[in-house]
Amino acid sequence: MRLRTIGTLVLALLPVLVSAAGGTAGGRERIVDGIVAVVNSRIITLIDVQVVETFGIVEGSPALPGGGRDLRDVLEKLISQKVVLDLVRGRSTADPARVEAEIERITARLGEEETGRRLARFGIGKDDLRPYVEEKLGVETVIAERFSRSVTVSLDEIETRYRERYLPAEQAAGRTPRPFLETVDVLEGEIRVEKTAAQSNLWVQSLREQAEIEIRPELLIQ
Repeated sequence: MRLRTIGTLVLALLPVLVSAAGGTAGGRERIVDGIVAVVNSRIITLIDVQVVETFGIVEGSPALPGGGRDLRDVLEKLISQKVVLDLVRGRSTADPARVEAEIERITARLGEEETGRRLARFGIGKDDLRPYVEEKLGVETVIAERFSRSVTVSLDEIETRYRERYLPAEQAAGRTPRPFLETVDVLEGEIRVEKTAAQSNLWVQSLREQAEIEIRPELLIQ
C-alpha cells in the first residue's frame, strides 16, 4: 500500500468549506468539510465519514465512551470499501430493494423525528443516504459472491463449536442446551460467517497494499 499524507496540491482540490445549511445564524452547528482521504482516484470527504457514522452506515466500528463511533475506524472501513469497488469499476452491485429496505431500517432504528434532525444537520434529504448505502451493500455483495463457494465448514468444526462454546454458554446462562442436531444449522452459519470475514479481511488487506492511499487523519479530530 502506498500510503502518504495528503499534500497541499491535493487539498487544493477541495478547500475547507462551511456548509450554508450549517451556518452560525441562530446558533446552528457549522458543518465543515474537507478531503480526509484519496483512494486511487476516489475522494473521501470529512462529511462522507460523518454521515456514515451519524446514520450507522458501517458495521463493526467500536463505540466511543460518550457515544458515536471512532471516525478514524469509520474512515478505514470506507477506504476498504473503495478498494473493493475498484474491482467492479464503481458500478453498483447492490439490489435496489435491499437498498430501500436498509434505508427504511435506518429510519426505523432512529425514528422519524431523530432521522429528520440528523438529516437537517447536514442539509440533506433521505435520498442522499442512498449512495452510502449502495456502496456498503455493493461491497457486501462482491464479498459474498467471491467467498460463498470457497468457504467450507466440516462436521468436526460444528461439533467443536457445540462442545466448546455453545454448551458452556448455555450452562452459564442457566438454560438447558438444545440437542446437537437441533443446533447444527445455526452453528454452521456462525462458523461460515466468521470464516468468510477472516478470508475477506485478508483479501481486502491485499487490495489495500496495492492501492494508492493518501490520508489526512487530523481532520477527523472531533
